[in-house]
Parts: sequence; C-alpha cells; structure tokens
Amino acid sequence: MLADHGTRVKRNFSPVYLAILSGIVLTILIINGLLEVSRARNGFYLLLEREGIAHLQYLEKNIQESIESLPLIEGPPGTHLPPALAEYFLSLEESVAEYLVAVASRLDQAVAEKPLTPADLQSMADQYGVTSIEIYDPKGNRLRGGSTPSESAPENPLLRELFEKKRSVAIDLFGKQWTGEAPWFFVAISRKSAPGVIALYLNRDQMERTVRQFAVQRAISDSGLREGILYVSVVDTQLNTLGHTDPVFIGNKLEDPFLRNALQSDQPASRLYRPPKGDEIFEVAKSFSIDHKPMGLIRIGYSQKEIHPILSHIQKNVILSILFFLILGIAAVAFVWVNQNRHLKKMKEMEDRIQLAERLSSLGHLAAGVAHEIRNPLNAIGMGLQRLKKEFLPEDPLKKEEYIGFADLISKEIRRVNEIVEQFLNLSRPFQLNRRMSSLEELLKSVSALFQEEAHTHGITIQTEIRPGLPWMNVDPERLTQAFINIMKNGIQAMDHGGKLRIESRALKDRVEVVISDTGAGIPVEQIEKVFNYYYTTREQGIGLGLPIAHRIIEAHGGQLSLESQVGSGTTVTVTLPV
Repeated sequence: MLADHGTRVKRNFSPVYLAILSGIVLTILIINGLLEVSRARNGFYLLLEREGIAHLQYLEKNIQESIESLPLIEGPPGTHLPPALAEYFLSLEESVAEYLVAVASRLDQAVAEKPLTPADLQSMADQYGVTSIEIYDPKGNRLRGGSTPSESAPENPLLRELFEKKRSVAIDLFGKQWTGEAPWFFVAISRKSAPGVIALYLNRDQMERTVRQFAVQRAISDSGLREGILYVSVVDTQLNTLGHTDPVFIGNKLEDPFLRNALQSDQPASRLYRPPKGDEIFEVAKSFSIDHKPMGLIRIGYSQKEIHPILSHIQKNVILSILFFLILGIAAVAFVWVNQNRHLKKMKEMEDRIQLAERLSSLGHLAAGVAHEIRNPLNAIGMGLQRLKKEFLPEDPLKKEEYIGFADLISKEIRRVNEIVEQFLNLSRPFQLNRRMSSLEELLKSVSALFQEEAHTHGITIQTEIRPGLPWMNVDPERLTQAFINIMKNGIQAMDHGGKLRIESRALKDRVEVVISDTGAGIPVEQIEKVFNYYYTTREQGIGLGLPIAHRIIEAHGGQLSLESQVGSGTTVTVTLPV
C-alpha cells in the first residue's frame, strides 16, 4: 500500500537492529557454550564418581575379607591355616611388631630429650593406642610409667633376657589366645639413650584395634592406585582415620558434616571441595559394614589436574565455535540487512515512480486543458501581430523602428509561451519511443555543434572527448537529442560569467557512459534530490521541466541519469545507456 507524501512511512533495516540481533545471537551462543562446558564438566565428574564407586566396592570387599579373617589369628595356638592366609597373617604380625618397636624407639628418644612425668607418659600412651609405657632400670626396677600391668617385669622371661643382655628386642604379641580374660601384650626394647628397658603394654581391645588398623592399611596398600588418585582413606564410625595411603594421617580424627552424613547413608556420596592447603579435590565416599554392623567409611580423592586440561580444551573449542557461529550469524544478518535495504530501496523507488506517474498524469491532464485554451488565443495574437506589422506601420522612421522592435519582442515572448505550452502537451501525451539503430557518436557531435554559437556568446568553452568506435545503439535519436539538449542547456545557464562545458563518452562492457560537466555555481546538497521533480527550478525564469524530462527519456531507454554537484565547483551529470 502506498502512502501519501505527508504520511509516508520510513521503512529501513537500521544498523541498531543489526547490533541487537548480533547481541541476541552472541548471548544465545555464550549461554549454549556455558551449558556445553557445564555438561562436559558434569559428565567427567559423573565418570569419576562411577569409577570411584567401583574402586570403593573393591576396597570394601578387601577390607571385609581382611577384618573377617582376623578372628583366625586370635584362635588357639597351633590352629592350622591355609598357606596364603598364614603368609598374610605373618606379614601382618611383622607390620604390627615393626610399628610398635618404632613407637618404642621414638619414646626412648623423647625420654632422653627431657624428663617425662607419669601424666606425659599416659598422654603418649593414649596417642599411640597402648595401655601403658613402662621404663625400667638395668636391674628391672620400674622407674616411670602409667598404669602398672598385672604381670611384673622380673617374672616375665622375655624381659629378663633383656635385662641380662641376651637380646635387644622382646615381642610378645601373637601366639596366645585372645578370648576370655586377656593377657597383656607387650613390646620392649633395650634403651639406646640410657641403660635400661622401655616397654609398651596393650590390652586385648587395643591389640585388636591395632591389628584391625594394619589389616585395613594392608588392604589399601594392596589395592593399587592409578595416576590421578590422590588418596584412599578409611575411617571408623567415630571418624577416626584407620587407614590412609599417607600414613601421616592415620589416627587423625575428622570433623566434617559431609563425611558424617555419608556415614549415615547407604548410598555413595560425592563432592568437589578445596582443602585449606592445595588444589580442588573430587571425593567419593561410601559407608561399609560387616554382618550388618556399621564399620566406618571409605573415601577416595581424585586430582583435578587430569580434568582441567580436557576442560580447557573443550572451552577453547566452545569459544572457537562461538566465534565461528557469531561471525556466521553476523554475516547472515548483514546479508539479510543488505538485501532488505536493497529491497526497501527498490520499493521506495517504485513508490516514487508511481507517485510521480500519478502526479504527471494529473498534471498532464491539467496541462492539456490549459494548453488547449492558451494555444487558440496565442494563434490569434500571433496572426494579429503579423497584420499589425504589415498594415499599421507608422510613417515616421523613428516610431516605425520602435514599433517593429516592440512587435518583435511580443513575437519572441509568444514563441516562448508556445514552447512552454508544447512542453506541457508533451507531459500529457503517451510516452513512446521511435527506436532505430543510431550512432551515439554522431548524435553527441551534432548536439555539441548546436550549442557552439550560444556558448561562445556567453564566454563558455565546449570541450569534447568523444571516443571513436562507440557502438551503434537501438535508441530514439530525437528523444535522446532532446535529453542531451536539456542537460547541456542547464549547464550553460548555470555559468553566468563564462566557464567550461565538457562532454565525455566511453564504452564499457555492456553499457555506454556519457558525462557532461560544467564549472558553474553548483547545486546545494539539500537541493540535489529535488532537481528531478517537475516544476522545481533554481532560476527565476526557469520552469523546472528540463532535467525531469531528460531523466524520463533516459529511463525510458533503460538507462540511468545521476547528478553530482559541489557549490562553487560545478555539476556533473552522468548518463548510462545499455548497449
């Protein structure tokens, strides 16, 4: 639907819309990229969680088997065990004995560094999970210690051998029945820092706990850890560390709400956390029990170092994808924008042409009526003027000359009015071309020659650069001549104080260009778009039909007429005609 001049809607695809659409596309791509990275990260953590659960189930089975086999070591002496189990118990006994001997050596060094009170010894006994720490002189007299065992030192044959220098280490941990009223289990060594003996005593519960702790530690050590697993830990129901891949943490008590909740749940739990010192850790925890009795919690921690490079690679790919699709999206939107603006420009040109045609039609009908009414009086005036010049000349020579001058002036103005009427009539007539093969080169030369005398009179130089060999064209030579005359006449009239009018022509691939330029006053920028409107003129005596009619003739030939002008430098009109 076409709008009127006053209500025409400006339809275009603003660059602001392009920026908004690009921003929307970028936002969608960024959100999609973030979701993709999040999905990849969650996928990795899900895989780690599944791997951790499988590993924990394997550890749980090993720990259960180890703990369930411990009663066999507590059986009566001489109990027959399978070779593999006997070898396992032997290595377990050795580990427990080595641990307690090492504890006794550390205590010997601590006693040598500073005197320890009975309270200090009891505190150390609690720390290492023993009942009492006893220190004897070389004769077997008790110097310091905690709660005294029921069996005195001189009555124990192993301790007597220490006092008698027959051995340096005495171990009495295994080979006795653990049921009923438990005997004392002990490890004693000859002191290196001073003469005497230092002994560690354990009751049945402490011995069971120590053996169980080493059984758990052995199960962890035998499980084998792949690269990327930072630790495996086992805690009891009180969150005391029973086993850990790093023995430094054995015996530590943990206070962690996550572990306490996992201990009370039957399902595995996982989390991503950052310890006070170190990088982020992905941890999977699972509670375990023996004979439906809760025993504690197994934990496994994974390093993030193997995930970060993969996630960084995915992030780089996502960023590159975002940039690629963003460029593609912007290019697509820009392509739509260019095509849309081209389409809207064509629509606007069509609207202008239709509206111009409507105006021309109405003006043509009006001009036809006015011209018809004016031509008859003009003819009568012209005929009367001719009779006056022939039949009513004054006899006085001076008056006769003045009379003839006025008659010629009136005749000239009648001809000018008649030309204007003819132009009005041309607007009202159907515009049809009488095409025939013509030489554009000859046509331009003849038009140039036509204005030589008038240009010389006004001090204007006409320069021509009409290249030979211009192709013959199927045109209406009369109409085309009229168009070039109108253009050149405008150029000459624009140079009031002389100047230069230049005519150039050149043949291109599928068209011919004719450029007509002048060195006149030029046209202001705000008036350039109006010069092709009918009846618009910048001269007092102009009627504003020259350029519009030339424009109409050129377009009727399928060509284009464009105008460039600069105030003070002149105007250039370019006519393009298809071959």
